[in-house]
Amino acid sequence: MSTHNSRPLVGASWGAVALSVALLTACSASSVGNPAGGQPAAAESAPSAPVPPDCPNPDGGACLGALAAGEYQTRVFQPQITYAVPEGWMNYEDLPGNFWLFLEDDLAVQTTPRGGSYLGIFTNIHAAAIDCREDWQAGVGNSPADLVAWFRSVPGLTVSEPVEVTVGGLAGLQIDLALEPGGGTCVFEDVGGTPLIMGDGVSHLHHGIGGEMDVRLVFLERGSGNVTLEITNVREQHSAEEFRSALQPIIDSLEFAVSR
Repeated sequence: MSTHNSRPLVGASWGAVALSVALLTACSASSVGNPAGGQPAAAESAPSAPVPPDCPNPDGGACLGALAAGEYQTRVFQPQITYAVPEGWMNYEDLPGNFWLFLEDDLAVQTTPRGGSYLGIFTNIHAAAIDCREDWQAGVGNSPADLVAWFRSVPGLTVSEPVEVTVGGLAGLQIDLALEPGGGTCVFEDVGGTPLIMGDGVSHLHHGIGGEMDVRLVFLERGSGNVTLEITNVREQHSAEEFRSALQPIIDSLEFAVSR
């Protein structure tokens, strides 16, 4: 697959770390940087916990790296996010349309710079084309209802009933997805899977689902677009229940700086 303003990660294996990480490494926002000259934007207000040193990810924009327990704000991502974490988490990207959190222990045991399990928050997500093109799926809108309806129609996916949720002041719909045995509409590096979501150019990503992972997508309404949460766990690292439980306090702490 062609990259989308990205820098592929050395040693990424879709069989070992699963399809979403492979698509993530091939097509994420890693090299997008800050459009205002590539320098991290100044934080609008200081977090309550000490700000760690410079972002360890050279393509991570204004990320904070390893986080002490405490409350933080994104520096570049819009709408600005206020969030709180316990010990053990790392902020690996803070870009205009991409924000990532990983467990430090997951990163430490991987052969790639990013672990396989993560929370990603992205703006104005579209459904990715399931015919393996790096493009949006034609005819699918980007409202929460449109996206949920599309994913429930994709062959080879097990998709839960949608749940109405409110996160950080934004309302939307939540679904859980898994790949059925033998499912998948594409094969990348001999690993089958299905593309799921793609960015709009401010958010830069092209993520999918493989057979060794679970994905929770939360589509939140924001104006004519959306803010999307992607909670992906690789099962050899964490069960879905374990990883989602670990993330829930962070999800509960989220606040989006949006006009009321």
